[in-house]
Amino acid sequence: MKNTVLKICLALGSWIYTFSSFAQSNVDTLPQLDEVDIVKAYEPILISSNKVPFGPNLPNIVKTKPDPQTYSYSDVKGKISYNPEDIKPIKTAGKKPEKNQFFYAKIGFGYPLTPLVKLIITNPIQTKYRAGLDADFIMTFKNKKEFQNYTDFKIKGFGEYFIKKKASIGGELFYRLNQHNFYGYSDIISNRDSLKTNFNRFGGAVKLRGIEEADYYYNGEVNFTSVINKNVFHKPKELTIGVNAEGGYNFKKNYWLGVKLNVTNVSYKDNYQDTTFFAFLNNQNHLTLQAILYGKIKFKIWTLMAGPNLIVTNRKFYVLPEIVNQLQIYKDYLVMYNEWRTQVKINSLNNLSLENPFVVTDNYNNSIDETRTIIGLRGSIKGFGYDVRFSQLVSRTNAQFVNNVYFPTAAPIVEEISAGVQSVNNLRAWNPHIGISYNKGNQFGAKAWFDYFIYNKNTSLELSYVPSFKAGFSAFYNWKEKLYVNIDVTGQSKVNAIQRNYDDFGGILLTQNTVKGLVDVNLSANYFITKNIGIFVDLNNLGFQKWQRFYRYPTYSFQVIGGVKLSF
Repeated sequence: MKNTVLKICLALGSWIYTFSSFAQSNVDTLPQLDEVDIVKAYEPILISSNKVPFGPNLPNIVKTKPDPQTYSYSDVKGKISYNPEDIKPIKTAGKKPEKNQFFYAKIGFGYPLTPLVKLIITNPIQTKYRAGLDADFIMTFKNKKEFQNYTDFKIKGFGEYFIKKKASIGGELFYRLNQHNFYGYSDIISNRDSLKTNFNRFGGAVKLRGIEEADYYYNGEVNFTSVINKNVFHKPKELTIGVNAEGGYNFKKNYWLGVKLNVTNVSYKDNYQDTTFFAFLNNQNHLTLQAILYGKIKFKIWTLMAGPNLIVTNRKFYVLPEIVNQLQIYKDYLVMYNEWRTQVKINSLNNLSLENPFVVTDNYNNSIDETRTIIGLRGSIKGFGYDVRFSQLVSRTNAQFVNNVYFPTAAPIVEEISAGVQSVNNLRAWNPHIGISYNKGNQFGAKAWFDYFIYNKNTSLELSYVPSFKAGFSAFYNWKEKLYVNIDVTGQSKVNAIQRNYDDFGGILLTQNTVKGLVDVNLSANYFITKNIGIFVDLNNLGFQKWQRFYRYPTYSFQVIGGVKLSF
């Protein structure tokens, strides 16, 4: 199971510091270079390869410049990041009053019609507590309804209180509205209003973490997310409640014993008026539990963490090994790492709709377990970094998107078209990866990477939106801390889109359609007039390439957004 709790809690504690440097240096327009995370490690993009890893026709407004290659690991006090020349342990909460950045705003407008607002407000001095508001808004308009009109609005309130420098307790509440059009279907659905699908999400979390200098360590989180979806076909509701925790003890400095716990319950309810035997599928409740008992040892250049991974999901019980091994063969220039991890993914309406907002499903396998085995070499010297790895993923119930076409036999005989989900059992994937990078301080940085994917399924009708390779290049240039220029190029091979035609008589016909490969080129420039005021311009789809995120969902147009950034 991925160590999400530790990352979330530590990210919460360092939010203001992170965003202060993020806004003042104005470097939020390029994907960050991958960190080398020794505990979490590089994860091969396998399951998530059933989606194109960037939004349809929209800029990613939460990006950072590529950083020098760093090594990160989870020690007693939390996550520690360092490079070969500079080791910096994590800082505990407030030793002296320090004024942090308390206001950040990014306001822009673009063509096609696209307003954009990003806003963060928080308290400037954070020795005893921190609290604030984080908001995002972006919307696009196009005259032709067969293309996408999109709205994304997010607002989150957050806070954290430090208890005598020993622990911190915090929480957050958020609301998010996602509105999309069933674009690409104008020849079937003629009513413009009926093309819309809305996702209303509301959620929150309460978090606790220890921050004192002690041999024991602990953190925990209780969270929930509710989703209400309104679309052409039905109105499902879903509630997810999760509990994450970790605790442990460090003795004799180089030995650890600990436990990680994750409990997730998903409740799903649909409004289908189904009177058949399968009506029970309209109401589902699924509980998943994962517990990892681990021991860790650090001896000179060798670090090993191992223990049993106990999983209860889909009414099945597994006991699998959890192993993380690292060997610094030659300083930080040549590091060997290998892992065997098992995580549980939740195929909830919330998670699936974030990958494909057009998904319509009244029945899905809520959780799957994925076993990942990774072996690789990495290192960095004088600004140059490399990472070469080979990984295998075994997925017992993998969710693949399919295009559904329903032909009703009773009047009115109008096709219903939507994106659904099919399950592929016992999927295995192999992924060789290579990445190289160069970084010259804060002045220049670049990275190139390549992934190749091999699957055990020999029939393409079982794999949809899965590419055989992906590649990318990103770079930034900083001129005198005034002008920042970033370029981002991402590409992938063609994919197969599976279309499932069915009617009231139970007949199902599977057909295969090809969605051609794509190359997405984006360019951003940021210029700071003063230390606190800057202007920016983002250019997306510079190649004017016509491509589809999903079959019959066209996404091709040039987009430009410009505006101002403020930070105080």
